[in-house]
Amino acid sequence: MVKKYYCDYCDRIFPDNAEARKNHIEGANHQNNVKLHYDSYKDPVELLLENSKKSPCRKFHETGYCPFGLSCKYSHVPYGTDFSVVDPHLYLAQNPILLQQQRRQPFMKEQSGQSLQQKPTPMFRYRLPAGLSLRDLPPSLRPPPPMGYDFSKVAQWG
Repeated sequence: MVKKYYCDYCDRIFPDNAEARKNHIEGANHQNNVKLHYDSYKDPVELLLENSKKSPCRKFHETGYCPFGLSCKYSHVPYGTDFSVVDPHLYLAQNPILLQQQRRQPFMKEQSGQSLQQKPTPMFRYRLPAGLSLRDLPPSLRPPPPMGYDFSKVAQWG
């Protein structure tokens, strides 16, 4: 039986040998995941200042969305924004999307001349074990409501 190595950064398993581990660690995907992991511990203002020094991302400025998110090699901060004049904390509060990690959506392969389409994301439905009804469960074990919880009055929860 072959030993397996699990990479925490990439959430990936591969054979545990020197060559496979070296190839994985030197790969661009792994290095990007490591950078994103350590960047998640940085101060958001520091990340914003680093990001503002890069050249602008054309896709983000045209559409307001970049599929690469934080791993984009271009800046999502408008060109010419001077953080010696603009308060970076206030700028981040008004534009939280700048530092959100966006996942790339998987694409279906082109089949019989059809254009590439995104796979639909399945909705997770909670199912109770047979013999249990929702009324029999305590509130802590009931599934969340379909529209989620209302967090606007958290202070009153007690």
